[in-house]
Amino acid sequence: MQLQILGRVCLSTDAGPVRLTELEHGLLALAALRGHVEVDSLAEWLWDGEPPSSVRNRVQALVSGIRRKAGAGLPVVVTDGRGYRLGDGVLVDLATWTREVTTARTRRGTDADAALAHYDAALALGEDPLRGAPGTGAVELERSRLLQERLAVVEERHDTALAAGAHEGLVPALEALCAHHPYHERFTALLMRALAATGRQHRALEVFHETRVLLDTELGVRPSEALVQAQRAVLAGSPAGSPAVLRLPVPRTLPRRPDGFVGRTAELAAVVRAADGLARGPVVVAVTGLPGSGKSALALEAGHALREHFPDGTLYHDGANAPGGVGVDAVVAAFLPLLGVHPEAVPASAPARSGMLRSLLDGRRVLVVLDNVAGEEAGSRLADLLPAAPGSMALVTSRRALDAVGTRHRVRLPSLDPASARTLLEALVGPDRVARSPEAVADVVRLTGAIPLALRLAAGRVAQRPDLGLDDLAERLQRKWSGAGADEIAVLHASLDRLLEGLAPEAREAVDALAHLSADAVSGWVVEAVTGDHVLGDAALDAMLEYGLVEPVVREDHDTQYRLHDLVRSHVRGRTGRGAEHGVDGADHPASRREAEVVAEAAVARSAVFLEDRPHRFLPVAARPSGLAAPDPLPRTRRRSRRFFRTETPLFVALARSVADVRPDLAWRLLADSALGTDASSDLHAWFEAEREVDASLREDDDGRLGAASLLLCRAWLLQDRRSVSREARELAEAARRRLLLLGASEAAAAASLVSSQASTSLGHRAEAEAAVRAAESVLTRTGDPNLAAWAAIARGTLHNDYDEIEDAAREFTRARDILRSSPRTVAYALATLELSRSRRRTGELAAATLLVDEALELLLEIEGVHMYSYALDARAEVSLAADRPEQALDESATALARASAARDAFLTARARRTHARALLALGRLEDAETALRTVVEEFTALDRPLSVAFAYQVLAAVLDARGDPVGASEALRLEQAALRRATASRTDAPQRRSPGPA
Repeated sequence: MQLQILGRVCLSTDAGPVRLTELEHGLLALAALRGHVEVDSLAEWLWDGEPPSSVRNRVQALVSGIRRKAGAGLPVVVTDGRGYRLGDGVLVDLATWTREVTTARTRRGTDADAALAHYDAALALGEDPLRGAPGTGAVELERSRLLQERLAVVEERHDTALAAGAHEGLVPALEALCAHHPYHERFTALLMRALAATGRQHRALEVFHETRVLLDTELGVRPSEALVQAQRAVLAGSPAGSPAVLRLPVPRTLPRRPDGFVGRTAELAAVVRAADGLARGPVVVAVTGLPGSGKSALALEAGHALREHFPDGTLYHDGANAPGGVGVDAVVAAFLPLLGVHPEAVPASAPARSGMLRSLLDGRRVLVVLDNVAGEEAGSRLADLLPAAPGSMALVTSRRALDAVGTRHRVRLPSLDPASARTLLEALVGPDRVARSPEAVADVVRLTGAIPLALRLAAGRVAQRPDLGLDDLAERLQRKWSGAGADEIAVLHASLDRLLEGLAPEAREAVDALAHLSADAVSGWVVEAVTGDHVLGDAALDAMLEYGLVEPVVREDHDTQYRLHDLVRSHVRGRTGRGAEHGVDGADHPASRREAEVVAEAAVARSAVFLEDRPHRFLPVAARPSGLAAPDPLPRTRRRSRRFFRTETPLFVALARSVADVRPDLAWRLLADSALGTDASSDLHAWFEAEREVDASLREDDDGRLGAASLLLCRAWLLQDRRSVSREARELAEAARRRLLLLGASEAAAAASLVSSQASTSLGHRAEAEAAVRAAESVLTRTGDPNLAAWAAIARGTLHNDYDEIEDAAREFTRARDILRSSPRTVAYALATLELSRSRRRTGELAAATLLVDEALELLLEIEGVHMYSYALDARAEVSLAADRPEQALDESATALARASAARDAFLTARARRTHARALLALGRLEDAETALRTVVEEFTALDRPLSVAFAYQVLAAVLDARGDPVGASEALRLEQAALRRATASRTDAPQRRSPGPA
């Protein structure tokens, strides 16, 4: 087990890093630094001397958390008297640092190479100590001490290297150190000695002069004795009478900064940030983007911003996107005189000229800007123009990626963000015009794709015509986009035409199809679908990326998608004429419908593969239409189903609406599939709207009737599972069950019965819930679907649990687990485990309850059960309460509440808030507990959950009694009984209960 504190604080086991909180990291760090820690020292270290009221309990909780998370292997933290220390098996990088530095200092006088190896081993352990620990004053003081100690070791290391003649890489390293620590005179002295040792005495004296001026100007002090001695050593090393060092010309050929440069903050920062690596080697930055996206403007802005980094000059060449290439030989011939080469001394052969350019740039700090590079010649000869020595940098702009650049610094220019586009329009036509027409501003930005040059060209005419406004400009652009009217941005359209004509046929076909799909972003398989071939689709996507026609869309917990640029979309739609007669987006055009149908077929075929691996699936999968081929090659689905449906659900919903009138068989299956694969982040409102539209288009044939019944079932399930709208969900599920039975869809009918049972249980209607479970089980005995059989057992167990029949509930949850024993990677298995944990907790078997809830949490993490995870955290908080650990329960319930609120799950939010209130009660925070419980009563009442309301009133009565309010407590108990009577009203023989339990 290893503990790192010299970088980001991290505890690692054989299984990988242990996920700890900031306070837990801080406790481990202090134990590593001090060897033994007590509560008093931790109060200053973790809380700046203002610890929580129960600081000892809080520290104990931190220690328990570390032990639990680290696992049952070697002990991480052990109790030592009244404090704690690290376990003997924990290896700390600070001990390694001390050992390596001590060895290096011992050997630096006898074996410099060995000493350098030990210095480097120590310095490699980390650069920024104690990151991830609390930002208290004590931590910051210790961090400063460790940083100063590290700087001292760095100085010793470079002094040893200089004395041993190990000069390789020494000058760039010292230059970087001096840049970061300009007042550290010992580093400057080392740099001067290193420069002199490598034959650059003149530069060493320049460094001394620059530092002397800096010290005098900024600090008002003279150079230290170390600097003066370094200057004398440099002067003494220069032979008497040696000729003066030749000063080569310093070219400054970069054009002036562009006017009206807006936006591009992140992109400019990326270019400037790349210059941080100049000390380690030459830096090359490639800037790509569509015509007019502002590549040249960014290169010039960055070049001027970086001017001080390149005291030896800047070289600029504009290739003007010439089809014949960048003209490397001509550029080299133009650069050489700027660097002091007489025209008669320029070599005759191209290789010799390139060699001379590299020789002149070697050892100099120069910026080379190659703007608007294009053509095949650039691909083979561009490297001749790129600097090869540390300290120099090249900026290369082009419309497509150039393999010859070979750099990891790539900056792709997207459209301007809306705020920057508005700022540019204000600069072009005036802020008053922009303020008068906010809707027209949005239209102009959309129709120009927010491309800077397109905005400049479009606004140019309005700027000269006081009688025209931005609404006139938007109208003119719309007419052009629809295939009529003048072209305000003809030059850009011509450039795009040339760009598209250079694509392979399959890539042009893909661009055309994507431009007319009603989806903002698509995945790679969509490109394969429209090209009809996996290999061709892959090549088409590569080409679109290379030319900047699409932009990658990377979102957390989603598959990567690609978004066609707005200007390309509008250009293609206008060129094909689909917008003029068939609406703004051309969706009604026959060709657009054919493209949507092709993609819809591929989507239905693909989703069937992912649904088989969907651990969240509750409803059975609808049979695919006859003749629908499986995707080739089959996608890899292992643990990707959640990401797939999270990514593709918006496309599925949009496609369903697009093809509803021509392929209703595809439309309803797309919606059903997205319902089966959906999770808490999905846009349910959009799904419900699409379901109404698709349902209206279904035909009166067997498939149409099956589709209508299936969508009805999906709606019922989503209302119950995601919205807790139980009354409507039960009515819809019963209607779907009757239709599905008539159609012979037995498994789907059984699923409808289970949805009805869940809704009836939520409403407190036990008789109806039991009847629905029996109806499902009677079907499942014939079909044998294990997933639905397990859900039926869970439904029965939930009923028993809600009515305090604990042993019967435990038996049903155990049966559900047994049914799914061979395939436990499902939400059903996790839920059965979780509910069994609740049963064990209620019978006082806390050890078993803890093991079961931890098993459920681990499984939900594995299958990414985001929706259920907050429910599991709430269950663990209940176990902590039962085990008399209220502070831990408070933390766990707070996390559950935050996650449930973020997922917009009303039931789980109310449930977690109730557990949080119980923890507050246990800690004596009675006012906060009462406030939370009154909110809980309102939430459960709005959800029509009478059993849950009853238990909330029971807890509220306990809070009011503890606050010395017997009248309020009595009223809460009366309201509890009223909620219980309402819950049991549907069945006269239902047991009347004093304590309904945590429903």
